[in-house]
Amino acid sequence: MKLFATCLKCKHELSFNSDHKTRVEFVMHEGKIKVIECYNCHHKNLFIVNDLYAKKSKLAFVIASIIFLVGTPFLIYYIPIFLLKNGGIYSSLIIGGFMLIPIIVYSTILKEDRIRVNTFNRGYYQYEPELKK
Repeated sequence: MKLFATCLKCKHELSFNSDHKTRVEFVMHEGKIKVIECYNCHHKNLFIVNDLYAKKSKLAFVIASIIFLVGTPFLIYYIPIFLLKNGGIYSSLIIGGFMLIPIIVYSTILKEDRIRVNTFNRGYYQYEPELKK
């Protein structure tokens, strides 16, 4: 998953990859504070995990769109061939079901991406200040 933060000095958006699905999981594996160097102004920023956020993936949208845009014409081309060989009402219903496959795949990919982003952004890590001994 790609996580983002905003540089404190130049307000440029910083990004980095992470395998963690929630902020709590991020803290458990990488700690409460993430150090990211801005590649625009080269300022080292310290971010608390609650300052990080996820966005919808452009790659998931592109893949879903390609599946939809390639799959639909492919099915439209081959459906008449199948209907001519195996005519009948039941084969027409089955083919109508096949027409839904690109739509279902497209919506599922976008839905899973939206759930992934919402899961990370919704939960905040509640931490208590550490006591000095």
